[in-house]
Amino acid sequence: MVDSSEILYEDAWMLLANKPAGIPIHETKDPNRKDFTRHLQLKYNFPTLRTVNRLDLSTSGIVVMGKDPTKNAEIDSLMLDAEKKYIFIAEGVPEWKDKTFSCFIKDGNKKVTVVRSGGKKAITVLKVLEVDVRNNRFLGEATLITGRRHQIRISLATLGHPIYGDVNYGSKCPPNIAMYLHSYQFKFRTLLGQSVTITCAPPESFQTIFLVAGSLFSNLSVWH
Repeated sequence: MVDSSEILYEDAWMLLANKPAGIPIHETKDPNRKDFTRHLQLKYNFPTLRTVNRLDLSTSGIVVMGKDPTKNAEIDSLMLDAEKKYIFIAEGVPEWKDKTFSCFIKDGNKKVTVVRSGGKKAITVLKVLEVDVRNNRFLGEATLITGRRHQIRISLATLGHPIYGDVNYGSKCPPNIAMYLHSYQFKFRTLLGQSVTITCAPPESFQTIFLVAGSLFSNLSVWH
């Protein structure tokens, strides 16, 4: 039986699943280390399963997997037109409510950097959902216009608002805090041309940590 909290959508050629934070999306150099793609393949007896989009180790949420190798090109093309939204908690209180941030990103070993030339253009639309002035942090939404490695993380850090728990990009949170970044919505057109929107609520830790005057903001659509 398919776990509906784990596999969010499935058709003959692809599936969308909810990756927990702390597990790599694909195989690593350590053959004994569990990865999410192989976990799904073994658990649900898929003959083959290909990682289509990648989430960082500490990022949770929606990932896309290809089930049919003959449809790889079509699924990759589908990703180019899909709308991908993330929810995050970041440090500080921004002066803006909505912002489109553009930069050029250059890959490094464990991090990326913003450069003036020689990088790949990254465009992210950012929106402030709620502000926690007392704890100097805010709940935000990011929509990817491009899909670069660490794009949301480096964009927010460059703006002076690193994601809470993202110590690689300057977060000053207490030790051992998880990174609060979650892929929560994916809008796409299937290979049959049907329009589909998949939403995946963030982990409970988002609501637990983000308290303002005792409210969990249960009315926000991202919680559901």
